[in-house]
Amino acid sequence: MRHRPTRINRLAQVARFLRVARLLLWTIWVIYRERRRVIRAHQRGHYEVQPNIEVLIKVLTAFRETAIKLGVLMIKLGQFLSARADLLPEQALQVLGSLQDEVPPAPFSHVVSVIEADLGKPVEQVFSMLERKATAAASLGQVHRATLAGSGETVAVKVQRPHIEELVNTDLSTIRFVIWVITRFVDTSEFIDLMAVYREFRRTVYEEIDYLTEAANARRFRELFRDQPQIYIPRVYEEYSSKRVLVLEWIDGIKINDYAALEAAGYNRLEIARRTVEAYFFQFFEAGFFHADPHPGNIFVKRGSPPDDPVIAFVDFGMVGTLTKSMKKAMRDLFLAFVARDSQALVNALGRLGFLGENANLTAIEHGLELMLNQYYGLTLGEARELDLSDVAQDIEQLLYGQPFQIPAQFAFTGRAISVLAGVATGLAPEFNLIDVATPYARKFLGLSTDRLGENLQELLRQLLENGRALLTLPRSLERIITRFESGQIEIRLADSPTNGRNRRARSGAGRGANGSERRGGTLSLTLVSLSALAASVYLLTSVHLLSAGWFCLGLAAVAVLGLLLRR
Repeated sequence: MRHRPTRINRLAQVARFLRVARLLLWTIWVIYRERRRVIRAHQRGHYEVQPNIEVLIKVLTAFRETAIKLGVLMIKLGQFLSARADLLPEQALQVLGSLQDEVPPAPFSHVVSVIEADLGKPVEQVFSMLERKATAAASLGQVHRATLAGSGETVAVKVQRPHIEELVNTDLSTIRFVIWVITRFVDTSEFIDLMAVYREFRRTVYEEIDYLTEAANARRFRELFRDQPQIYIPRVYEEYSSKRVLVLEWIDGIKINDYAALEAAGYNRLEIARRTVEAYFFQFFEAGFFHADPHPGNIFVKRGSPPDDPVIAFVDFGMVGTLTKSMKKAMRDLFLAFVARDSQALVNALGRLGFLGENANLTAIEHGLELMLNQYYGLTLGEARELDLSDVAQDIEQLLYGQPFQIPAQFAFTGRAISVLAGVATGLAPEFNLIDVATPYARKFLGLSTDRLGENLQELLRQLLENGRALLTLPRSLERIITRFESGQIEIRLADSPTNGRNRRARSGAGRGANGSERRGGTLSLTLVSLSALAASVYLLTSVHLLSAGWFCLGLAAVAVLGLLLRR
């Protein structure tokens, strides 16, 4: 007989609705009010105006305490806010930084009843052993270790918490109601599209409480990393999985924040950090599909893997993110601009991704990015951690908080994943240098050969970005100049001194001769440029395999030939 779950008392639902609505209205209004006040002041040139930190800390402390009591989506919303440097200054973000998705587990009787209801058989027929104590408990579900009755394999059994669907529906309805109320009175679109963020939040939550979707995510990740033995994804036992029950291969591993155990086993923490970050580079830039919750409880080093060849295992695939082809392209451009320390290219890429509001001061943002790149570029994570946080926070606030900078809805969880991953890598290996890991990916994106790269990569990247922009604008510029010549808007006058008409006519004839000479000289120059660029492109493409530089020279040759044709 199927178990019929009890429903939440209607009065309790109303009380929760009112409590959450009051909390959200207060929190969002204060965040919006302070952000608007600072941005408006900065637009008027009053850069000394700063947000009221005390008020923000007060409201976020209340939010944190209530989120811990209410659980479910309030914890996840707090985690989301903790990564929004565009909405909150650094000191306020720290209030939510320690908000973990850890809550007391549900009773073991609930676990048994859900398994039996969804799998349609007594729990003893499915598992010969099911540990009563949960190995992990979160706001939406919990995990128990078990042994399959049929095969004796050790598995992880994930079971939803009681009333989770009703609670999620209640909280989502409350969030939507609060957003509706706020948008009726104020226009927040300059800073954040609240409804778009709500839709993204709702999508990820509904996916996270549907374990069939999580099973599909796990299978997709396993396929993505099929040819990368240094990354391990547990297999899914589909015959024992349902919407509320998920059975995965048990990972016998060491959490990547258990530094003592890692060192005792002889693992190199720097190598673990490098492999974890490289796995995310692959997910972001190549797969366009990424694990959006990389906290230490979801990443392990497999026991038994060689100390000099650690295998990184990921678990918990409920929260994932996706990037479209155009988003991946823009993120690659952003990544390359960062490696090349090109602040202008960074601003352009951020604009294409939708991070910059309509009234953003692009010059100020570019200048701010350039200053930050010059100051912090190339630091190890340990060196970055030793910086004066107040100075760093002030730089970030000036760059992000004081401008209409916004994180688009589709990147709502990308930013959190990146910030959590940065924290994980910092704890693992303070000597970790992001640029060292990023450089091979930059070479790969540009088609550069790693063994024949004869000059500094950073300088080469900067030159390629600058020359690439010039190459793209050169045909348009040339066309405009020629059009102005033809329409008579531009004319060339030779210097002349006031003498008699005969001398002027003589010089006029000489001028025509000089013009012809200049024309022949210009034709010769363009011919030499085209031949030199063509020869360089052939050499770069066939001999040293510098693809991007070779294609650039080939494009330059084509532009020179076009110039020759236009001069005829």
